[in-house]
Amino acid sequence: MPIQDTDKKLEEFTDTIIAEAIEEAHNITLELKRKQDALIKDAENSIAAEAERYKTSTIAEISAAEERRISAKRNADKHALLEYRESCAVDIYKRVQNKIHDFTATDAYLLHLKKLLKEAIESLGYGISVIVYLRAEDMRFDKELICCVTGVSIAISQGDFSLGGLRVVCPSKGQRIDMSFDTALNDMVGHFSELAGLKMGL
Repeated sequence: MPIQDTDKKLEEFTDTIIAEAIEEAHNITLELKRKQDALIKDAENSIAAEAERYKTSTIAEISAAEERRISAKRNADKHALLEYRESCAVDIYKRVQNKIHDFTATDAYLLHLKKLLKEAIESLGYGISVIVYLRAEDMRFDKELICCVTGVSIAISQGDFSLGGLRVVCPSKGQRIDMSFDTALNDMVGHFSELAGLKMGL
């Protein structure tokens, strides 16, 4: 009988040890799963952070490259527009220059010079002395221009311009009226970009 009791106690002891071992193994398994889940989560977070850093870095690189491309294109377009504007200005200058050259070869040109001189004198006033500057080719009109206006003393001198027209200077008043074609044409070309709507926004 006592032997049977011992076997029963031994069996209960063994069952208890096995149950404890199973529970401990279960707890260890749960702990390992928690650690595994934590490691997986950390790895996923690390991968996500790395992916975000890569995405941010890649986007920044692409953005910088695109900005450089756009900037280069913008500069190229501005340069092309400047060249086009200069080309137009030169073309217009030549066309107007040719028209002026043709006009100064006509009989109407002397009448135009007389008209310009009268307008200048009316602006400056009478009873004064003036110097009228003409281009070299127009010095032959000196006497006719002097005779076309009364009430002023006129001296004719050669000017430093070449297209035509005249400049009138009144030393006593310190005034000068520039009616030369050269100045008018240069002013027109100077304002060409605004007149043509090609003013640069640089």
